[in-house]
Amino acid sequence: MRSLFVLAIACLLPACAQQSHVQLYPGSPLPDGQVLTVVVPNELEVQNINGQQIPSANWSFGTADKRLELQPGVYQISAFYKNGFDIDGGISHEVVRGRTGVFSIDGQGGELWELDFDRPQSVQQAKAFETEFNAWVVNTRTGERHTAAAGGRNNSLVNNLLGSAEPVAEQTTVVPLGSVAAQVPAAAAPATVAPLPAIVARETLPHNDATLTTLQQMWQLLGEDSRAAFLKWAQQ
Repeated sequence: MRSLFVLAIACLLPACAQQSHVQLYPGSPLPDGQVLTVVVPNELEVQNINGQQIPSANWSFGTADKRLELQPGVYQISAFYKNGFDIDGGISHEVVRGRTGVFSIDGQGGELWELDFDRPQSVQQAKAFETEFNAWVVNTRTGERHTAAAGGRNNSLVNNLLGSAEPVAEQTTVVPLGSVAAQVPAAAAPATVAPLPAIVARETLPHNDATLTTLQQMWQLLGEDSRAAFLKWAQQ
């Protein structure tokens, strides 16, 4: 019986390892020499690529790094640090979300680029990422390195609820910036507001005067059509 169990585990391990490889270009798989590979550490969550939300970009098995397979070209990857820490010897648990970094890549087929950052040694160091995220992307073959530009913050539930000024549509593939497919006018494919991530949907605002004031201020910012749409949703 034990030998069968060991054999089953041995068969599962290769399959699990392959789960961190995610094809993000359309069509059939291409040879390695025609694919741009970007390694994203497990502690980083991809927010969007070239302005598009790609949920599969965050697929990984366990603590394995994510390997994103793309067409050669120019990409801007927005990603932020997210990791959990045990507090007081495991009595409680805290998830830290850092400020978003925007990583710029101009990659060729067969190249491997890696996103990287200063690894925190404590929850206090990790919390510093909420205001300043020192990160970069490096070409492992040539050593070319680019510092990530500062993006938005991710530690505010209210900001997550409000979303971005221009909603983006979820995609399963992405093309390089400047390609023909990327230049299709937005009117040809109207963007839809993506649903909130499950981790945000599970959070709740505290019931106090500050929360009420915040909601009142948000209501004042809404136009008549937005207020009517909100009331219709609230009555469902």
